[in-house]
Amino acid sequence: MPSFKRFKAIKSILDEVPGIKTYTELDILIEIGYHEEIGGPLTVKQLLLLGIASQATVRRHLYHMIRVGMVVKSELPNDQRAVVLKVSEMARKTTLLHLKEVIERLNVALGENRARKPRQ
Repeated sequence: MPSFKRFKAIKSILDEVPGIKTYTELDILIEIGYHEEIGGPLTVKQLLLLGIASQATVRRHLYHMIRVGMVVKSELPNDQRAVVLKVSEMARKTTLLHLKEVIERLNVALGENRARKPRQ
């Protein structure tokens, strides 16, 4: 399978994840989830400083994700000015279900590529 055909097959996974419409939204979700996993909350300001896209673009996608229930925002108990972002439980379940599909498609794409390389 040619390289760009592989990329297209992998990219099609994005269309299957409910609530995620763009790579920017996927990047936002990954960053929020990553910061949750390492134990530190991610604020809106910190998200904007990551340089995923322009601040206006990140805000637009973030608020869309909040509206559709992928991301939950809340205030810090000790500082009501700071808004903390979390991946919603629904988003967590949805993305974990699709992670298996992503891994399978990557294995297929990489497996076909490895089969063509001569052994040294």
